[in-house]
Parts: sequence; structure tokens; C-alpha cells
Amino acid sequence: MIIAQGHELTQQFGATTLFKNVNFSINADARIGLIGANGVGKTTLLRIMTGEQPSSHGQFTTNKDIQVGYIAQENALGGSQSIWDAMAGVFAPLIARGKQLQALQVKISQHPNDAALLKQYDQLQFDFEQAGGYTYQADIKSVLNGFHFPEATWQKQVAALSGGEKTRLAFVKLLLQKPQLLLLDEPTNYLDLDTLDWLETFLKNYAGAIVVVSHDQYFLDHLTTQIFELKFNQLTVFKGNYTAYLAQRKLRDQTQQAAFDKQQASIKQDEIFIQKNLVRATTTKRAQSRRKQLAKIERIKPPKHLAKVRIHFSSSHPSGKEVLLFNKLTIGYPDKTMVRDISLQVNKGDRVAIIGPNGIGKSTLLKTIIKQLPPKAGSLKYGASLNIGYYDQELQGLAPNKTVIDTIWDRHKDMLEKDVRSILASFLFTAKDIDKTVSQLSGGQKARLTLTVLSLEHDNCLLMDEPTNHLDLDAKAVLNDALKDYDGTLLFVSHDRYFINQLATKIVLVENQTAKIYDGNYSDYLAQQAKNVTIPTSQQAVATTPAHKQASYQAQKQQAAQQRKRKRQVAQIETMIESLEAQAADLKVQMANPAIASDFTKLGPLQSDLTAIEAKIETANTAWEKAIDLLDAD
Repeated sequence: MIIAQGHELTQQFGATTLFKNVNFSINADARIGLIGANGVGKTTLLRIMTGEQPSSHGQFTTNKDIQVGYIAQENALGGSQSIWDAMAGVFAPLIARGKQLQALQVKISQHPNDAALLKQYDQLQFDFEQAGGYTYQADIKSVLNGFHFPEATWQKQVAALSGGEKTRLAFVKLLLQKPQLLLLDEPTNYLDLDTLDWLETFLKNYAGAIVVVSHDQYFLDHLTTQIFELKFNQLTVFKGNYTAYLAQRKLRDQTQQAAFDKQQASIKQDEIFIQKNLVRATTTKRAQSRRKQLAKIERIKPPKHLAKVRIHFSSSHPSGKEVLLFNKLTIGYPDKTMVRDISLQVNKGDRVAIIGPNGIGKSTLLKTIIKQLPPKAGSLKYGASLNIGYYDQELQGLAPNKTVIDTIWDRHKDMLEKDVRSILASFLFTAKDIDKTVSQLSGGQKARLTLTVLSLEHDNCLLMDEPTNHLDLDAKAVLNDALKDYDGTLLFVSHDRYFINQLATKIVLVENQTAKIYDGNYSDYLAQQAKNVTIPTSQQAVATTPAHKQASYQAQKQQAAQQRKRKRQVAQIETMIESLEAQAADLKVQMANPAIASDFTKLGPLQSDLTAIEAKIETANTAWEKAIDLLDAD
């Protein structure tokens, strides 16, 4: 069921048009990812949908009684209430009903035979139960714990919280309100991995519709079933998650380019024919007719592409084989210890991701490596010929009063001006941008300038603290590829699970003042975490009396039967995947046919069929992975 629609929405600011004639609909169970480069109008579109901002033209409408909830990128709570009271305020009408019930209970105890009173109580109790009167406190506890507000903090005043905590609490409050249409603007910013996993699960099971703006590909892949792409002032709708969108976008662009190339070749032939035959008496009429036909044809345009940042990292010389050696290293501040007894060897070419809850000591570790902080105990040894470059998540390495061009020139005085302008252009700085001071730049521009500086240093070891913050999806993809090709060693702090999964060869989990080391990427880490779940001592092996041996034999039989069942499930899923992949391959062959590729009316249905089959393949692959994990666990 459609609960909301955008019709011919246009937004202009002076001579600038953000988007024009945008149309879309939102179903009651929608999971929509709204994507696009920074500055294209995603947040503006969300604000129009909330009613906070009027559109220049068109309208956004919702069904009657549809509540729209919105959480902005920076939206913090305040006030002198406690955390618990601020959250309980969401349920004020429900709490008032509960007090009515209590008052009626007192009356009934005084007048136990009053039928009208009993009937009123029954109805009020039913309404109270249906509205969640007996579960709302459990809901509050669940969401607070999910966002790392433990019970010990619930009586803390909201005003005493940090800015980040207030923002997270605003998110908690919105989720407790459970609006039928939930609009989220960069909800994953500054959340740690545990909170991200919890939020993902919560939103997957959310009863209403969700529209989310995010630059987190892992989050979009695991949550969304539709992608709204805002690009070149237009909104295009794609089925599936972000990975499916990338495949569809690539195919659309390839198909459009092929149709454009084919038409251009035909036009060129016609023009040559006209040129040769227009002056001949015997063929001039045919040439004139061909020229009229050529003037009438609808010209296919080539696909448009946004300019992409170009990033390249390389080292001026190789480091030694051993890069960093941590031996029972303890880090922190004079009055506070963050992490104890870190023992780790980082070798040349390693890609080490440092993960863990916010405020646990991840950035402190990087600052200790670059000697901004001294070790508290233990030792840290540096390898031979080591040069370390550092990306600070706070972007404090840039002088706020310097211009963009001087930020580069002051570090590389021998560079020619044209070379400085060229490197800045590759990081998408325009001629107007390079004369701005750093303080005038947006967060995304500061991030790109910091990456520009880092790329020119040619260090053989990079330390990066949340390098994907402030970057859009396209820029993240470019940074990811650049770091994959980097010939040095990389240590990075990140909460971006897709980024970690693509790059990491080793994971350092920092929690509870300890650092645990895992080999592999994020998927490998999750698998190892799942296998390392320990059984409580009280549930461990019991004495092997005859009765226990009999129970053990029966358990083995059941386990063997379960394993045979798992194997059958895996085989069935594999057969299904092979069949679906064959169907997808057949559709791609049809779509490659020039007669179809140039005809969008024929191509469209085939594309829809392919998208549906690819979604089935993805679902089947997920089922196969789960079945394999269960089989391995048996």
C-alpha cells in the first residue's frame, strides 16, 4: 500500500536548481536508500517530506494520519530531565491511561458489583494492552541498551551528556515514537560497530516505511530494497540494494552508450550520403529526403557521468619487513589508562583495521604510534626506513587561515603552479575553491584536501583515523581502490564495515582495555567471533556415567541426522542458484542483441526481469552462506 507520494517536486535556490519534476511513491513497508553526491539536495528533499521546508514547485503528500519522523545529521536533545524520563515522555498518553487504570482498580475494590465500572475497566485495560502499555518500558530499555546507554546512566541528566550522546539519544527517542514513515539522514555517522549491527537489525524489523540517506554501503546493502538516485537534478528509482543498483546503473549506462554509438554511426553514414549526393541532379531528391529524415530523428544522448576524485598513494622508498612491533604496550593519558598489554607485529604490506566502541582508545593508539602521546608501559619499536603519514579524523592538520593552494604550496615549494592546480583539480577543487581558506571549506572538502596533502608525502606507512567520514559513496569507492593499490603498510580506524571488509588483512578489536587480534577481513572476524562463543562452565562436559553415554549416543545420532539434512539443504540451494544464474545469463544474451539494446521499450522489461532474478540470486546466496555456516558448526 502506498502511504506517501512526491509529485513534480522542484527545488530552486535563486538560479540554482537542486532537482526538478521529481516523482516517487513510498509503500508502507518500504526500505529506501536515497543516494547522490554531496550537495545534490538529499537533505533538502527529506526536509520537504517532513514539511520543514516548502518546495519551489510540486507537492509531497501522505495518507491520512501518517506520522513522519525525521532525524537530521546533527539533532541533539537537551533539557534537565533524566535520560529515562526524557524517553518515557514519548509514552505520556499511555502512562496517563495506566494511571486511569489504577484509579479504576481502587473504585472497583470499593464497588465490586458495579457492572458499568467493570465494563469500563475491561475496555480501558484492553486499549492499554493493545497500545503497548505493558511493554513500553521493555522497549525503552531495549533501545537504550542498543545505543550504549546502560542502566547505570538512565538517571543521568540529558544536559550533562556530550554532544554525541545527545545526538544518539535523539535517535533513541525517534525510534521509540515509531512513526509510520521514518526519515533518516546519515544515521550511521559516529556509531560504533556494535551499535550499527543492532540498528540494522532493529530497522530490518521496523513496522513502518524507512527512507535513509547514507554513505555506508554495507548498511545500504543489508537494509534497503530500493534505491532513489538523485543525480543531474533528476531522481531515478532502482529495485534492490546498493550493490544491485551499481550493477543496474552500469548496465543502463553501457546500453545507452551502445545505442548512442550506433546512432552516431548511422548519422555519420547519412551525412556522408547527403554530402556526396546532394549536388548530383540524379540523386539530389534522395539526398534532400534523407536530410529531412535526419533532421527529424530523436537524438540519443550519451550517459552523463559525474567527475570523480582521483586518488593515488605511493611510497618514495620501501620500509623494512617489520614495520611496528608492540610488546605489552599500555596506552592512555596521565590520569587514565585506555588499553593494556598490546602485543602485535605489523609487517610490510599489512592492512590493519582497528575497531571497537567509541571512546575505547582506538585513536589513542594511533596518536601513540605517531608519538603525540607517550606509552604508559611496555614498548613500541619502529622498523627500518619507516616514514609515517597520518590522517586525523578531526582534520586538525590543516591551518584554518591558509588558502587551499597555499596549503599545498607551503609544503611543496618547488612544485610549479600548474602542477599544484592539476593535483587539486584531481581532488575536485575548482578554480574558485583553491583561493578559499580552509575555514571556508565544507567537511567533505577538508577531507579531500587532507587526502591531497597525504598523497603528496609518499610515506611508506599510513595511519588513518576514520578516513571515510565526510566522503560520499563515489569518493569512498575511489579511496578504497587507491588504498588497495598502495604499496606501503596501512593501519586504519573505521566503523565503515564495507571499507574494512574490502581492505583489512588483520583486525584489532579494542574493548574492555584489551586488544584482540584476528586474521582476515570483517567477514572473517565475524565468523571467528561466532565460533569463539564459549559455553558457561556449568554447561560443560558432565561425568560419563552409563546414562550419560546413552544420552551421548542418542545425541550423536541426532547430530548425524541433522548434518545429513544440512547437506541436502546446501545441495538444493546450490541447484537453485545454478538455475537462476543460467536464467540471468540468458537474459543478458538477449539484452546484448543490438535490436533490443537500442530499443528501450524492449530492454526495460528484460532489465526488470534480470533485476528480479539477481535479487533472488542474492537471497539464495545468503541462504547458502547460512546453510554452510550451520553445516560447519555441526
